[in-house]
Amino acid sequence: MNVPSNKLGDLIRFYTKELAFLYPVGEARSMIELLVSHYFSVTRLHLVVNPDLRLNETELLKLHFAVKELKKFKPVQYILNSCTFDGNNFFVDESVLIPRPETEELVGLCAEFLNMSENRKVLDLGTGSGCIAISLAKRIAQAQVTAVDVSTKALLVAEQNAIANNVVLQFIHADILNDNQFVAEANFNLIVSNPPYVTISEKGFMRKNVLDYEPSTALFVTDNDPLVFYKRICSLANQLLAREGMLAFEINERFGEAVAGLLQLSGFKQITIHKDINKKDRFVTGLFSD
Repeated sequence: MNVPSNKLGDLIRFYTKELAFLYPVGEARSMIELLVSHYFSVTRLHLVVNPDLRLNETELLKLHFAVKELKKFKPVQYILNSCTFDGNNFFVDESVLIPRPETEELVGLCAEFLNMSENRKVLDLGTGSGCIAISLAKRIAQAQVTAVDVSTKALLVAEQNAIANNVVLQFIHADILNDNQFVAEANFNLIVSNPPYVTISEKGFMRKNVLDYEPSTALFVTDNDPLVFYKRICSLANQLLAREGMLAFEINERFGEAVAGLLQLSGFKQITIHKDINKKDRFVTGLFSD
């Protein structure tokens, strides 16, 4: 471990320089600062005010081994087993996707709809870490949220996150592509899903930290049937949604019109393709009209 000193400022500069061979400089520094903040409760401002802060040998080793993981392209969220989503803290490990900032916008669309509704029954299909379901439960008073996933490991993470965020949800283990009766009752006012939507042919454009660490079953679909989950969920929505209830999807930017077309064929109205903060087609919503 060939570090210049045990002063935090020197260490941040040293490790940022080392990681700059693998990551953009700004991203490298942000990750080191995140490690320092998480492990040692030292913010950038704290460091400015106390420039001579030093780490002991145990702390040095902790930072050193975390940086070694970053050099293997392991996402910093998995190193820390922590991420922030919609202002809340979530536990994450390699059994669940790391929640993306764009998905917070989907939560916002859903919350806006639910705030105008008396019926606040929500079904989250493919819940993963539970970030959407839990965020809606925290935002919406009297929300009754059911979260479904095919992965038992993901459901354990989601249940842990619900407890940590002080919300009560119903969790169901089910394969939505094949199970027909996984919920006991219908009349949901919102069905929301961020299903797998990256095609196998798009793998070549993805970063190593995603391909090597995030669960492939939560990411990828085949090129010959990229809308398989959307088709199935539209069919389920016909059985489970209340009249004037909303179906809300996160989507592959390439398939906005195709997903909107599926909703139209399934009897939905007021279908809208929403752009994300990066001006890409990212969400589709529609109201059910039986």
